[in-house]
Parts: sequence; C-alpha cells; structure tokens
Amino acid sequence: MNAIMVGCGAMSPNWLRPAAELGVQIEALVDLDEKNARLRAQEFNLDVPIFSDVRTAVDKVRADVLFDCTIPAAHKKVSSAAMEAGLHVLEEKPLALSYQDAADLVGLSKSTGRLHVVLQNRRFNRGIRLLREMLVQGVIGEITTVHVDFFVAPHFGGFREVMPHVLLADMAIHAFDAARFVTGLDAQAVFCEEWIPKNSWYASGPSAVAVFRMAEEVRFSYRASWCADGFRTPWDAVWRVIGTKGTLVWDGENEVKAECLPADHLAAQPNVFLKEMETVLPSTEPDPMQIRGHFSVMHQFLSALNGGPLPETRSSDNIHSLAMVLAAIESAEAGKWVEVKR
Repeated sequence: MNAIMVGCGAMSPNWLRPAAELGVQIEALVDLDEKNARLRAQEFNLDVPIFSDVRTAVDKVRADVLFDCTIPAAHKKVSSAAMEAGLHVLEEKPLALSYQDAADLVGLSKSTGRLHVVLQNRRFNRGIRLLREMLVQGVIGEITTVHVDFFVAPHFGGFREVMPHVLLADMAIHAFDAARFVTGLDAQAVFCEEWIPKNSWYASGPSAVAVFRMAEEVRFSYRASWCADGFRTPWDAVWRVIGTKGTLVWDGENEVKAECLPADHLAAQPNVFLKEMETVLPSTEPDPMQIRGHFSVMHQFLSALNGGPLPETRSSDNIHSLAMVLAAIESAEAGKWVEVKR
C-alpha cells in the first residue's frame, strides 16, 4: 500500500511507526506548517515530496490510501478530498465535530466505494478485549451497569487548551466507544454536566460527569477530569461492570478479574446478609494482533483492503460512538436529558 500522510504534528509518529511495520510506503507528507513535515521526513528517513495543501498532494501523488492525522476541525475537509480523489482513508478520531459532518463522511464513503475507518485505538488493548470476552462467556451474567472513571492532569498546550468541551470532544469518545464494544449495546439517551474547576488551565469543559441509558436498560456512567492532580488513573480509565451474577473490574492496566456468586449460592448461603464471592480470572488471552492500539486499527484497515473483514471502527459504525459525544455536549449545554441520535 502507498499512502499520503496528512498532519505531521506530535501524534503522527504513532501512525508512521506501525505504518512502517506493516509495510506501508509513505509517498508524501502534508502539513500546513511544512516544517513539521520536514521534521517527520528526517525522523523517519522519508525522501518524499512535502505539501501544505491536501488537494495538491492527492492530485500530484499516486497513492492507495490517505492517513488523516489532522486536528478535528480539519477532518471533514481532508477525508472528503481523499475519498473524492479515490483514496481509502484512515482518519484520526473524532470522526467529525458535528453529526451532519459525520453523516456526510459516511455517505461519501458509501457513494464513492472508498473504505473510511476511524483510528479508535483505545478499544484495541488487552484489558478492553478481556472485558468483552468475559462478558460474552457470561462470567457475571447479564450486564446491568458500567462505571468508568478517568482522572488525569495533562498539560498539552496547543489547540486542546482552548478547544470547546475539550474533555468530551477530544477524550471521552475513547471510553464511549469502548463501552459500546464491551457491552455490545448502543446508547439511547444521556444526561451530562461539565464544568471548569478553579485550578483548570483549559478554557472549556475539562471535567464532566455523564450517565447514559443504553439499550436493554443498561446504565453507563462516566466520571472524568483533565485537571485532576493526584492519584491519577491510567489513560484507559478504571472500569467496573456489574452483572446479575457478579462484578467484573479492570484497573486500566494489567489486572482484569471478576467476583461472582458461586453456582450453589442459593443453597449454600441462604439468608446471608453479604454473600461470599468467588474470584474468576480470564481463561484465555486475546489475539495479539488485536491489542496493539494504532497498529491493530491500521492492520484491520489494510486487511480489509486486501479482502479481509470490515474493520470494527469503520465510520458507519463509529458514528454511533460520536453520537454519544455530541449528545453529551448537547445535554451539558441544555442541562437536560438528550436522546442519542441513531
């Protein structure tokens, strides 16, 4: 596969490394600031043309795919230009900043026959895969509730510190998308509140609490902050999934385990105030190709172009994760429950 890389900022090495490992040939680098592109060319020993405009690049360079690693506000323009030129697109999350823009991109992918996939990397890790597998196995019975806590205090600088609804718009989609994957359910409605703590260095919405009503009457809660110094959680958050027969937890790093009611608990522990539980550990390990973040998404994308199955995070599916973000933002602004678009 030959690719054009658009967006050569701080995140681009996370794309260029797996691209090299997967045998992708970078044919051009594009960035509004050509200095960024020259730095990446030097870092990755790429002797390729450099452009500041995506349409010029796709007109002048022969390629199969385009990697859209631009800022969220540029996604629709860049990905649309690529698909209109006949290129398949792997795009940084979020898919778009509005539901209409996202729907336009999904529609363009369908009308052009171009594969359009969102790099939703945080569902591709061991912990999320193990949660899903243990739920499929019925370890804790039927799901009733999912709780996700995320508290970190990063000083990014740049566009994030002035971005509207920064936590919901830029980070929350990882947890929202993973919750859809883990539960196998889509969201129906949400109530969300966001605020700016006194110590915040962000201009808009670095802290939020949201409750989603998922399908099958499951509830999903999300508590998070990007300006919470001390006792920080892992970047993948801390997870608790409650079922009819027990609870499954993930510490956001390596430990996944469940506590379940013994099969004979009704007979062995009648009329007990707090019943004894059994610890259950994962019985299998996930596919190594599915737990490597950026690499795994890119691998699914390239495999699909070679006749493999459709990627999990294709835009026609990922739009449902974005819809959760947009509904949460609408709820925070309106101060009321909001339906999640389908």
